[in-house]
Amino acid sequence: MTRATQAAVGLHVLIMISVLVPPLVVRATGTTVYLETAPVDPRALFRGDYVILGYGIGRNALPAGEAQQPRESGRPVYVTVTTERPARVVAVGSERPEPGPGQACLIGRSRGDGTVDFPQIAQYFVPEGEGRAIEEQRGEDLLARVSVSASCNAVLAGLEAR
Repeated sequence: MTRATQAAVGLHVLIMISVLVPPLVVRATGTTVYLETAPVDPRALFRGDYVILGYGIGRNALPAGEAQQPRESGRPVYVTVTTERPARVVAVGSERPEPGPGQACLIGRSRGDGTVDFPQIAQYFVPEGEGRAIEEQRGEDLLARVSVSASCNAVLAGLEAR
């Protein structure tokens, strides 16, 4: 193998590692938060078995007058929540917060109607054939276990019964 080929292979390996490691670090070292799920009705032919999750903490999180500006500018919305089971909203804002003890923050996106979506933790891939059972359980009976880093990045670690 030539040096150029070795360098190209090494670069590709580094790129793959740089994509895989950050979510693993968040999962291993992040603060655990339990969010109530909300029903959403997704359909996609080519994605495999997965469930789209909505979260109750995002509903009407922003006052109607403040919801359009983050949507139009594309700026993230930061939602500070408690680490209780289930989590409760403490504050919502456009600046990255400094969560206190027993708190964590999530990065969201405004829909413009006061609702905040959380794209980082919206999809949960499941073994083939299990998606329908989870879809029926969403809402009052299902909590999402989410690991959150100090920089508000979130990884969906699993789903649990209430």
